[in-house]
Amino acid sequence: MKPEEFKKLWTSNEEKLNPISTNRLNELGLRDASIQFLNTVGLPESAAPFLSFVTDSDDLYKGIHKLTKIYEFLEPEFDKYIVIGSCSDGDPIVVNTESEDRIEYLDHEDYFSPKPFNSNFSSLTDSLIAYKKFIDRVLKENGEDAIMNSNFSDEQFEALKLELLLADSKIIKQDGFWLEQIEMELEMRKDFRNE
Repeated sequence: MKPEEFKKLWTSNEEKLNPISTNRLNELGLRDASIQFLNTVGLPESAAPFLSFVTDSDDLYKGIHKLTKIYEFLEPEFDKYIVIGSCSDGDPIVVNTESEDRIEYLDHEDYFSPKPFNSNFSSLTDSLIAYKKFIDRVLKENGEDAIMNSNFSDEQFEALKLELLLADSKIIKQDGFWLEQIEMELEMRKDFRNE
C-alpha cells in the first residue's frame, strides 16, 4: 500500500496519524524512504492489537530515539535500533538500520533479542489495516463485545490471516509478531469457549 493510501484509509474515521519532523529523523541513520514516510504520513499513536507508536515529541519515551538513548546500559551494537513504538508487554518496536530498515520487536526479557515484525513501513501499514479491518468486521458482524470475548468465526479469522499474508508474506511465515498474535487469538478463543 502506498503511504497516501494508508493515510486516507486510516484517517477516514477521524483517526489521527503523527508525522515526525525531519530534524528528529535526520540524525538516526534511517533510509530516505523511511524518513519520507515518517515525515509525510507518520504512525498512529495507538493501533490494534495493543500497539503504541511514537509522536513528534522530545520526550524520551514518546518521541523517536535510538534504543541506546533510552536504555543507556546497552552495548553500542544496539545503536542500529530506532524505537518507533512498543507492544502491549513493553517490548520495543524498532527499525533496524543495518537491515534495510526492517521493522522488528525486541524481547526486553531476553536482553532485547530481535524478532521479526514487518519487512518495512509499507508492510507495517498493510498489517495495521488488515488487523483494523478484522476488528471492525468482527464488531459489526458479531456485536460490540465480540473482540473482548474472542467471538470470531473461522471465516473472519482466515480473512485476517490471508490479509496479513498479503501484507508481508516473509514475516507471517516466520516466528514473529503477527504470527504469534494470530496464534494467541486462536488460543484465547479456545479458552473462552472452554474447548
